[in-house]
Amino acid sequence: MDSSGQFHVTSIVTKTDLRKSSIRATLAIWLVLRVAPLAAAGDDPAQLLFAMETAYARVGSYTARFVRQEVVDGALRPREEAFLKFQRPRLIYLRWVAGPPAGRQILFVPGRNDDRMLVREPGFFTGLATIVMAPDSARVLRESRHPVTDIGIGQLIELILDNARAARAAGELTVRDGGTVPGADGLERRLDLVLSRERDKGYYCHRLALSISADSGLPVRATVYDWDDRVVADYAYRELRLNPPLTRADFDAANPEYGFPAWRLAR
Repeated sequence: MDSSGQFHVTSIVTKTDLRKSSIRATLAIWLVLRVAPLAAAGDDPAQLLFAMETAYARVGSYTARFVRQEVVDGALRPREEAFLKFQRPRLIYLRWVAGPPAGRQILFVPGRNDDRMLVREPGFFTGLATIVMAPDSARVLRESRHPVTDIGIGQLIELILDNARAARAAGELTVRDGGTVPGADGLERRLDLVLSRERDKGYYCHRLALSISADSGLPVRATVYDWDDRVVADYAYRELRLNPPLTRADFDAANPEYGFPAWRLAR
């Protein structure tokens, strides 16, 4: 209240408005920074698609929660989740945390064990030995559409772009832009790729629904549709951490945290 008996309501409202304006400006800047990798690829969704290679070139290693559900031999398998460690060139460690294989561990290091992977199954009797088998063995392919060595963001990008380039060269590629939306781990750009409307063209699938992280420019989810437009596979990489400080121990069967038995059984 001043000498005239009036309250300074105007000055109080002004400070509040300034505070709100500052918050709005901060949120706007945050949003711009979050979508910057997407904007850098241009407004053409096809450019964003092919920019995934450049984004992945900056990645030497990562960890993620790998989620998949697939149709194998005509039957829909249960949803699976595994903690994934990946390091170039293709070092892979997986520990399943949900789904029928919960507790299973897989370790693959190129050049070791004659390029075969090590498997530790849960359970007292099944866990007595470390199983040594090929990543593309018949046992693996009874449970998955792909060999274990196909798991990984780099392999996903390679699969998508090999097919997209072939479809584009044939004049068949269509890329639909679904816009930028909130995703499981932040903002994502949604793209829908139609590779071909005709069967027997040699493509991996009819179409792919992709989610690309606004932070990294990397694909974090891919849903695969067959030529009857049915979902036959769904893959996701959640809680993605890029270039964490992984060490040799992270890909060593002797790591005591893993508990791979010394006795080995070849399959």
